[in-house]
Amino acid sequence: MVVRCKLWSLVHCKTFAQEFISIKSNIAYFHNQYMKSRNAPRFGVMLVWTILRESWTALTQNSMSFPEVFEDYEKYHSAIKTGNLSRAKLVEDWIEPNSMVLDVGVGDGTVSEYLMKNKQVKVVGLDISATACEKAKQLGIQTEVRDITNGLGLSDGASYDYILLLEVIEHTAYPHRILIDAVNHAKKGVIVSIPNSAYIKWRIQMLRGYVPRQSFTHLHFWSVNDFEIFCKETNIQILDFKTFLPRHLMPFRNLLAWQQCWMLSPKKKEV
Repeated sequence: MVVRCKLWSLVHCKTFAQEFISIKSNIAYFHNQYMKSRNAPRFGVMLVWTILRESWTALTQNSMSFPEVFEDYEKYHSAIKTGNLSRAKLVEDWIEPNSMVLDVGVGDGTVSEYLMKNKQVKVVGLDISATACEKAKQLGIQTEVRDITNGLGLSDGASYDYILLLEVIEHTAYPHRILIDAVNHAKKGVIVSIPNSAYIKWRIQMLRGYVPRQSFTHLHFWSVNDFEIFCKETNIQILDFKTFLPRHLMPFRNLLAWQQCWMLSPKKKEV
């Protein structure tokens, strides 16, 4: 009986060890293939792995220096690669092929280039930085340098199928002006993404006594819940929400969502 129990234990220990090694190998594979880049979507095992890793880093990191401290946006765009394909992949299903798109805060043009290739859209890009506009222009994007502090600066008759505001409004002094302007000039929708300042990583930093170490260029901070309250108070209707979380974790999106976006309804024109 003792020998049989030992044999059973050995077999099951071996099986467990093989499964554990397999899981570790998968984690290493996903990490090497996808997680080296900030552009990669997080999913499955890697979602849990990333949340745990970022939480531990936020809890134990010693250096709390401010990231992305620049004198102006020309220096910012000279030093920072702003393109993030995860945002493009998150919003692409919302955008109909052959649409006209205004990409506000076009940055280096990574998102617009992706949409042009995959959705055959026509894009006009705006950015406060001439350096950013030049980078986007090299990708074949029509660009214009424009400061949107007080609004988009579009003429009354100007309209686009979609207006993109991806990681933009948190950099601006009057985000409500920009959103209201956008819904007035969009035909099909305004697509917005912002950092979720209630993400577990930022919460841990707050518990340690530090404001979230996002970009130093950010002027406003919203959680997922905050932004939806903000839209309600600004009389803007939310049509849809997306993030990379699986369905069963969506109730915890205010805590666990790291990259998210909203589709906002264009304002109905009075006839």
